[in-house]
Amino acid sequence: MSHKTLSSRSDRQQQLALWTRCCIVAAGFALLVLMVMLTAAYRSHRQPPLEVSPQRINPNTATMASLVRLPGVGKARAMDIIHYRQNQNPNEPIFFSADDLQAIRGIGQKTAAALEPWLTFETEQVEP
Repeated sequence: MSHKTLSSRSDRQQQLALWTRCCIVAAGFALLVLMVMLTAAYRSHRQPPLEVSPQRINPNTATMASLVRLPGVGKARAMDIIHYRQNQNPNEPIFFSADDLQAIRGIGQKTAAALEPWLTFETEQVEP
């Protein structure tokens, strides 16, 4: 082989190595930009905690739509609360404090304490 052939191969290998490094740097930069954009999107769409409690909810009478407004209560947990009420005596109050909600699967002491400011347990008077 001639010296010129070896030189051209070496040049091609160097060009390929340079091109590969450039691609890796460009991909890394693109991933960095994507991560920054995703972080910014997450922060802008995250809801800040409420400073003031909205209207309090009575778990003995609340609808599913009302229950899902509670912090830490989604559709499944709201349905669990409603089913628990229905399986007990549906005409009588079941819950008298936030601690009583611990009878629901998935609601422990911490969740009950977090729900307490959002709940009311007043019994509604029904006129005869």
